[in-house]
Amino acid sequence: MHWTHFNEWCARHSTRGQIRGGNGVQAAWSHTLLIVNNLTTPSGAIHNAADLKARAEAAVADASPYRLPWMFGIPSPWLPLGVDAANAVLAEIGMHHMMDMTVMDCEAGLKEPLRPLPEDVTVQRIESRAHGFDALNLNSRAYGMPVEVTNDVLDAGTYFSDPENEFGFVVYNGEGVPVSTATAIDWGNWIYIAAVATDAAHRQKGYAEIAMRAALAAAPKRPIALDASPMGQPLYAQMGYQPRLKWNFWVAG
Repeated sequence: MHWTHFNEWCARHSTRGQIRGGNGVQAAWSHTLLIVNNLTTPSGAIHNAADLKARAEAAVADASPYRLPWMFGIPSPWLPLGVDAANAVLAEIGMHHMMDMTVMDCEAGLKEPLRPLPEDVTVQRIESRAHGFDALNLNSRAYGMPVEVTNDVLDAGTYFSDPENEFGFVVYNGEGVPVSTATAIDWGNWIYIAAVATDAAHRQKGYAEIAMRAALAAAPKRPIALDASPMGQPLYAQMGYQPRLKWNFWVAG
């Protein structure tokens, strides 16, 4: 379950991070303002609607002391209900569906680009706070989050603090504007692609593919995995990634 592994990795690197469990749930939180890195999941498969409600209530109780944005995530093999039925159960305790992500992997190597990629670019490995800011702020802006989120994540050291295992890159266009970013993380047996984002004004031009290929070229050669948003999934499929399972996420309030 790559999304769980990724958030545990982030929690271990954050200076505020915690991994905690009990009452049928597990939390891997970086304790920053970035909601996707404060993840609570069931500790195992859900049995029925009543069990789903009980686990969600335990997740809410665990989260309540911290007053940070967080999400409750369940992989499809652990969810015996359809998403609509799960939504109805979770609405009873004030939770609503936030998004879904598709786990994809690529063990056979990436396909060649289907089109020429932009050449008037600078591809910069993230080696400073300024580079890290450009990368994370692309992610913040892509999901409608303020710059305070970017700075909070940088202050906690959640990303770009482990150069031996983390290969983050930013792509700047010919005018020096940061347009896309991607990070490859070495987990020993897999490379995980994280934090892919492209500025809204520069999408569908090949910049994200440049960022991802740069990150993978710098990382050790291993099978590759990622969690794809609906927006990113077509690009990853044309690069050679195959879908494996889906995560659904809910938030409180």
